Amino acid sequence: MNTVLLDKALELPPNERVAFAELILASIDYEEEEVRQLWIKEVKERMNAVAEGKADLLDFEALYHED
Repeated sequence: MNTVLLDKALELPPNERVAFAELILASIDYEEEEVRQLWIKEVKERMNAVAEGKADLLDFEALYHED
């Protein structure tokens, strides 16, 4: 396993780690190519919507952990 890549990925903010993980999972060749490409496109569109301020991300910690 590439520990340098993992270390860099873990430095990302949680929302970016989720998007990165979705891209990695979508790249696994267990689905038909058309379905895989559609998932990759969807993830990229969601990332762009957040980057452009058209969508908001939810804070996982705030949702699932009470103080």
